[in-house]
Amino acid sequence: MRLPLAALALIGLASTAWPLTPQLFPEITLRGGEGQVIPDTGVTLLLTRIDDQRCPVDVDCYWEGMIRAEITVMTPKAELQQIVLCNQCEDGERLATVAGLTIGLVGLSPSTAELAKVARPPLLTDYELTVNYAPAAP
Repeated sequence: MRLPLAALALIGLASTAWPLTPQLFPEITLRGGEGQVIPDTGVTLLLTRIDDQRCPVDVDCYWEGMIRAEITVMTPKAELQQIVLCNQCEDGERLATVAGLTIGLVGLSPSTAELAKVARPPLLTDYELTVNYAPAAP
């Protein structure tokens, strides 16, 4: 029996560990403290906080570590909402629905190895959070 191409694509997507959420296209990158407008929506995302508890460099970890991102969402009508995207925490999920969009956590950079090279604790402005988005399901 042959599987349709779409089914094969879903099987391949389900078997990958990265990104943290299923592919919602397209992706955008939020830089700490800078607003980013989602094209064709008028919705602005502002990365306001990162809690980075990923596995440190040169440590064998049994879990991927927590990434928690607080994002302020501004609608075209200037309404503000706060969402939390998180891979492993109680007050957030990998996906959030806001302003008619579903927004998903894809990844965080720089890596812990790159952050370890900086001679100070990381600042919000050091981080780039990649998210993906799609229209919210009705």
